[in-house]
Amino acid sequence: MAEEENKPKRYRRTNVDIQADIIKAAESLIKKKGFASMLVTELIKKARIEPLVFYNRYDNLSEFYDEFVKRYDYWFKDVLTGVQFPTDSELGYIGIFKDVHKSLQDKSVMLELLRWEIAEGNETTVRTAMLREMHTLPLANSYEEEFKDIDISAISALIIGGIYYLNLHRDRSKFADIDLNTEQGRKRIEKALEELGHMVFHCHETNNYKQAVAERMKENGISDEVIKRCLN
Repeated sequence: MAEEENKPKRYRRTNVDIQADIIKAAESLIKKKGFASMLVTELIKKARIEPLVFYNRYDNLSEFYDEFVKRYDYWFKDVLTGVQFPTDSELGYIGIFKDVHKSLQDKSVMLELLRWEIAEGNETTVRTAMLREMHTLPLANSYEEEFKDIDISAISALIIGGIYYLNLHRDRSKFADIDLNTEQGRKRIEKALEELGHMVFHCHETNNYKQAVAERMKENGISDEVIKRCLN
């Protein structure tokens, strides 16, 4: 009797506990191996569950992934909430890029999701990519209304795409002799993002100033040819 009392009690997990353990195990394995390389048997073992427990919830790994990645559908929207300044300001614009870069610096599920989207086209990866696009459109549209003189959406796409690629590429080799696995390399990219954001807004402000001067000169009867020569 005393011997039975001394035995450690088995912890009985609730359905909520089991689901949390599955998610936690998946996050750990995905960060280590990526979506494409993770096996359902590894997930079951890592989560400390019986195969029947998993298959009572999901038909297969693809169905699990489809539910799992919904946790990251609002990733870009979550990035925007971390920006300390109004997103339509110069500091806000720079802050978006810096926060995207920062959120991808460590081994993360989001980084692996981007890698999976590039490597494999399926219903899940297509949906996640399209939803991220949908969440960024309102922001892009708000900038386009303000930036009539330059293609701000195309410029921003190049910057965001560069951030994605540099972080996806960092474990292969340096890029332009920049090692993103070092603090120095990360700081160089952050500084470059600040400079790019400043150049975009400076160009916009300069164009606005030139346009205002041109309109004033035209009101004073100065010809278009003279205005063009003065402002170029």
